[in-house]
Amino acid sequence: MNLAKDELIDLKTKSLLKMDFDSKTLGEFWSSLREAYPLLVKRAMAAIIPFATVYLCEAGFSTLVTTKTKHRNRLNVEHDMRVALSKTIPQFNLLIKEKQQQPSH
Repeated sequence: MNLAKDELIDLKTKSLLKMDFDSKTLGEFWSSLREAYPLLVKRAMAAIIPFATVYLCEAGFSTLVTTKTKHRNRLNVEHDMRVALSKTIPQFNLLIKEKQQQPSH
């Protein structure tokens, strides 16, 4: 317990870390301190990770509810969910080019 207190006191006295805290996300901030403050980082991550996990679950459920409406209840949403929840923006123009258009008869 004393080691964690010592780490916390040391952390609070460093003004450069205040700027890091203001400019980074919580995960980035604590990850950058992993070697210098291992006990504090372990405790901080234990507190932060459940919130991120719950947020991702809620975001996924919200997307599912939006996608699978009353009028589209038989829809297989696996691929739609992957696109909706991904941070990668699909390159639709490349996907369209790869598909063969239906030839006329």
